[in-house]
Order: sequence, then structure tokens, then C-alpha cells
Amino acid sequence: MNIVPYTAIIGEKDATRTDIKVFSEYDKFKEDVMNAKIYKIMPHKFLDCDISIWVDGNIFLKKPVEELVDEWLGDADIALFKHPHRESIQWEMKWIEFQFRNNKQSPILKGAQEQIAHYNKQGFPRKTGVFNCGVIVRRHNSRVKEFNERWWSEITRWSPRDQLSFPVIKQEMPEVKINPIIGEIRNHPYLEYKSHKIPS
Repeated sequence: MNIVPYTAIIGEKDATRTDIKVFSEYDKFKEDVMNAKIYKIMPHKFLDCDISIWVDGNIFLKKPVEELVDEWLGDADIALFKHPHRESIQWEMKWIEFQFRNNKQSPILKGAQEQIAHYNKQGFPRKTGVFNCGVIVRRHNSRVKEFNERWWSEITRWSPRDQLSFPVIKQEMPEVKINPIIGEIRNHPYLEYKSHKIPS
């Protein structure tokens, strides 16, 4: 089984690293965040492997990837951390608004506000759970490829805040088996979490 851990570092938000595969070449978008995001959401476009493990540029693995796949993914399609504090995308939106409290004209904020209004109008239920997308373990099968493509469509339509749209695609595709990883991503014993060089 071919397992590839990877990240994307574009711009100066995170320090260069050599411990895993790093993507940095994509430049079709004006914003660095989107040039990095496409690698995060669409690994099947860039990696030829059975399973990939995405980590944000400031997260380091402290366990062999085989052990992480065995414990976290099991027989599921996707594994990622269940958010320990937020239970709904409506609460996720409140956090986004807090982050942009000093930049209320940000296109990212505007896009996210339009996005949540759209989901609310569609009647997306509350308390469906939110996932921390800083670590994503995925099988490269047809179900996950479709999941990735749908997720990417939401991000390019609305905003790069991927945690806002992940629960929506999860509900649309119940056939994709998702394992929630229990714990706090910032202090999990299998991970080392460092601050970004440039704060988010």
C-alpha cells in the first residue's frame, strides 16, 4: 500500500520543510491560499498513491504513516479530527466573523457570509458536527475523488474556508465512510503543532 504524507506551502506563511512531500508550484489563482488549497482538497489530481495524508504546513507527524492509517482510517474512506468545540457550521461562521472582525470588507469573509446564508436558506440542519481539516487521511478511490470534486466546487464558488463546506458534502454523500479522529489537533500525541510564521 502506497501512502504519501504531503502539504502545500506557497508564500511565506510557513517555513520550508523536507520531512514530507511539499507542493509549491501552483499559481493559477491570484491568492496564495487558493494555490495551496487545491492541493489540499484535490490530492487525486497530483498524487499517484493508494492513501494520502494531508497536514497543514505547520503540523508535523510523530508516528509512522502506516500506524496512523491503521489507527485513524481503518476501513473508512476519510479520517479527520472532529472539532472539539464547534458543533455546527453556523458556529463555524461565527468564528470566521471573529477572525475577520478588523477586516469586515475581506472578500473571504463576504464569500463565507454568502455561503452560510445559502446553506441556511437550503435548510442545512444545525449540530451536524464540524471537522478540523488540518489533517486529512484519504483513500484514493472513486467515492473520495467525487467527494473531493464536490468539496472543491463549494470552495471555488464561495470561500476558501473549507471547514464550512465539508459537513455539507458529507451530508450529500452518506456513502462515503468518514472516521472522526478524537482529540485536539494542537496537542495530540501523534502530532507536533507549530505556530504559523505569519499568523492566520
